[in-house]
Amino acid sequence: MKYVNLIWDFDGMLFNTYPRMAAAFQKALKNLGVEAEYQDVMSTIKLSVRKGVAYYSEKYNLDRNELNRQYHEIEHSMPAETMVPYEGICELLKAVVAAGGSHYLYTHRDHTAIEALERYGIRDLFLGAITALDPFPSKPAPDALLNLMDKHGLNPEQTLMLGDRDIDVEAAKNAGICGCLFDPEHFYDAYENEMRTDRVAGLYGLLGVRKG
Repeated sequence: MKYVNLIWDFDGMLFNTYPRMAAAFQKALKNLGVEAEYQDVMSTIKLSVRKGVAYYSEKYNLDRNELNRQYHEIEHSMPAETMVPYEGICELLKAVVAAGGSHYLYTHRDHTAIEALERYGIRDLFLGAITALDPFPSKPAPDALLNLMDKHGLNPEQTLMLGDRDIDVEAAKNAGICGCLFDPEHFYDAYENEMRTDRVAGLYGLLGVRKG
């Protein structure tokens, strides 16, 4: 394995949470009197929830703080079973550890990300984590990644950030490491990045790991 230290994004990378997030955002908008198409909401929040809040607040003259509050309240109240890992991702994580690799988490999500890892029995596979509860600027700022690398003594040449959005890759570049783009829905076909795939199975080859 060229990259033995893997830093994972959560939403849209480890867990397929965007359908849940889009449904919650759509409901929050409806509560504020706005009927929005599911796919339009999905495409917008795929950039980031923060940008989605800004976009719809400006377009429909909504209170930005109230939209943000309602979205998070609805999303947090949704059943745990709506937050599920991508098929095959748990097996991949275990295969990486078996091959001598290590996992770390860097997400804009709060404590619910850690709770989800625990529910699926994979929390112990991660040696470190940075969430929204930690005092770092958002991606693509490199601060959180640099802190994680410094804290755990990670060699930049052997460290890889994996995420589903351009800001994940940009954060990696800004931190002086490589980034891998996971884009199963092809939201970022126009974004140029050498290391990318649209399937969990494709990550095996990119990481140089054999299936168990």
